[in-house]
Amino acid sequence: MNFYKLFIVCFISSISYAQYDVNLAGNTSPLNNSGLWVVSNLASENTEGSLYLFDNWSKKGQLVMVDDRKFSILGLNYDTKSDAFVVKVANDSIFMFDNSKLKEVKIGSQKFKKYNAVDGKNTYLEVLAVSNDIEFLKYHGKKLKLGNVNPLTQVSEPDTYIDFNKIYYKKATEIKEIKLIKKKFCNLFEDKANEIKKFISKNKISLKDERNLQKILNYHNTL
Repeated sequence: MNFYKLFIVCFISSISYAQYDVNLAGNTSPLNNSGLWVVSNLASENTEGSLYLFDNWSKKGQLVMVDDRKFSILGLNYDTKSDAFVVKVANDSIFMFDNSKLKEVKIGSQKFKKYNAVDGKNTYLEVLAVSNDIEFLKYHGKKLKLGNVNPLTQVSEPDTYIDFNKIYYKKATEIKEIKLIKKKFCNLFEDKANEIKKFISKNKISLKDERNLQKILNYHNTL
């Protein structure tokens, strides 16, 4: 067992001593109530990319449990197929955290939370911006782009997993997809739509830059 695997085991054990029933019975056995050792969700040899959100496994993250305890951990990633957060312990060993025990997950500057009734199911969304009465959220997925066949050589390019994203807004309990088009975006603010439109134009704000969404919501809070 290498040092990092030992760290993960100790981390999981620490959850066990804090009211979580975790029993480690070998690297491939389930961990009760905290997660599960799973097979890596890697692409086939003829496919480029993967179903994981991040290309590398070196990002530092923070798990916020449902009881508000926080744990920092290195190497967090998001499995878009399983809709779960994972950490790589070895090349062939992935630990998947139990969604029911997580309140939110932070990886770098990104924050993820589970939301209900998104396209008929519960899923993790990245929180892009939050105000008093509205949130903007981002769905992260992957889709397979089939490789083209070179007409001269008849050799096929490899299939590739590419990012597939959607933007949602949440008002009260309603969550709906939205395209970041100026008119549709401003109409979300109802009687404040004109003020928001003027603010965007005056400050030359681009809706293509998701970092500007929080700036707009901060202004909306002052109206």
